[in-house]
Amino acid sequence: MKNILRHLGLLAAGAFIAGIIALILLDAVIMPYLVDTSSVQIPNLQGLSASEASARLEEARLKVTIGDSLHHETVPADAVVAQDPSGGQLVKEGRRIVLTVSKGPRYYEVPDVRRVSLREARLQLEENQLKIGQILYRSSDTLPEGAVVGQSPPPGAQLARDSAVDLQVSNGPPAALKRVPALIGLSIRAVEDTLRKYELRIGHIAKRIDKQKRVGTVLAQDPTSEQRIPRHSRIDLVVSAAAPPPKPDAFDNWEEP
Repeated sequence: MKNILRHLGLLAAGAFIAGIIALILLDAVIMPYLVDTSSVQIPNLQGLSASEASARLEEARLKVTIGDSLHHETVPADAVVAQDPSGGQLVKEGRRIVLTVSKGPRYYEVPDVRRVSLREARLQLEENQLKIGQILYRSSDTLPEGAVVGQSPPPGAQLARDSAVDLQVSNGPPAALKRVPALIGLSIRAVEDTLRKYELRIGHIAKRIDKQKRVGTVLAQDPTSEQRIPRHSRIDLVVSAAAPPPKPDAFDNWEEP
């Protein structure tokens, strides 16, 4: 008797589940084809905010479901990244459209690269999807030459992918000789900023005509690159200049009497 009741209970449960599945299929699959429901075109929602997209779907007599959210480097937070089905398709009224919404760009924490070498700082920044920005050399009594003295932004700051972190790098003790950077090929406008970063200054500037180089390009320097000189020393430069205009021939203005 107990076995018969148990079998009847299982049959009743199975029939109930089958009925639920049938109702779902009837509502979602069969009824749209049996009932005379008009078709509507799905609007293109990409780039709209989630609230704007929901309003557009409601106007089109469609339903909305917010699906996944993901980080996106170019689409702002709360804007639609993708939709399913896509815009332009014809569907029955009441169809549910699934939206994928942006969480905005992912931010990465700036590591503490102070007191490490410039090479190690570069590796740590690249591991955090960041890069080195400007490098300013500064004399230091406490850190050896080539070690990072300071950084901007500071450790712990949150930056977007591929953002730059400016570094201050030890140039050795103030009394130590400083390495001279390569200036040949730079514009005279860029030289002053470059020398400032190396704790050096511009010295005498001579000009030389060079038709192959743009006017204002550094052609020579003294001392040359990679030499060592005292802090705040001056670097003499030779810079390209334009050729003077030709002098008018004395006979060009001569008129026959």
